[in-house]
Amino acid sequence: MRKALKWIGVIFGSFLLLVIVAAGAIFLRGKHKLEQTYEVTAPAVAVPAGPEAVARGEHVMRIHGCQECHGPDLGGRVFLDIPPGLIVATNLTAGEGGIGDWYGDADWDRAIRYGVDPDGRWLLPFMPYDVYHFIGDEDMGALIAYLKSLPPVHNELPESRLRLPGYLMAGIAGLDRHVRTASERPPTPPSGPTAAYGAYLASSICVACHGSDLRGDPHPTPGAPPGPDLAGAGAWPFETFARAVREGIGPGGRQLDPAMPSQYFTDMTDEELLALQARFDEILQAQAAATTVVP
Repeated sequence: MRKALKWIGVIFGSFLLLVIVAAGAIFLRGKHKLEQTYEVTAPAVAVPAGPEAVARGEHVMRIHGCQECHGPDLGGRVFLDIPPGLIVATNLTAGEGGIGDWYGDADWDRAIRYGVDPDGRWLLPFMPYDVYHFIGDEDMGALIAYLKSLPPVHNELPESRLRLPGYLMAGIAGLDRHVRTASERPPTPPSGPTAAYGAYLASSICVACHGSDLRGDPHPTPGAPPGPDLAGAGAWPFETFARAVREGIGPGGRQLDPAMPSQYFTDMTDEELLALQARFDEILQAQAAATTVVP
């Protein structure tokens, strides 16, 4: 009996040692993935001056939902404090604890469209740079002009940091970061109520929840329902479509899912909405053509 217990102890101890070694290897892999630096070389963005540029930049900021993470005054906040880690949305102003007093134009661009800080460190997977990468140069310049104009908000915050479960999750998931380049961003079409301009707007806004082809995708918020296929909205009356986007009220007065962030789209212009609807209608027509049976 004593010999059997001894062997059970040896087996259990060996198994426990293997688990510890494996966990250590996964931890180190996740730590390496999340703490390595990246070199981003991007053409300089022209940042305009004047009230019109700042107003345009504020509009770009609002329709891209920057306030959702960084707060209504963009003064930053603790976004998540969960076992995997503390995730902090940075104070974007020049107030105490903010980055606005030392970020240059190129730093803003690298952070927003490439997801790295001035030292080349990854701004963690929560900064949606993969989507914001498709903001055009003109809109990006206006956005930077607006961010540089923000009144200072004094809000000192801790730095984002992962804890052991976070590094283990990162090690298991792999998190192979795609380093984007400027060549991946197509030229921005002229603004107007066209499908081309709608595709441009959708590429840095709608795709986050509805997928790169706008045909539906799992929502990035855990537990939220999938983002639906947007093609059908191309056939709605414009007034119905505009109300759905701006107010979250669908056809027949149906309340859209709360995951639809309509509060950030209240400022979208009729031209922008017409462009989006033209793009959705284009997808709808392509679907219809693909399913047409030729006798």
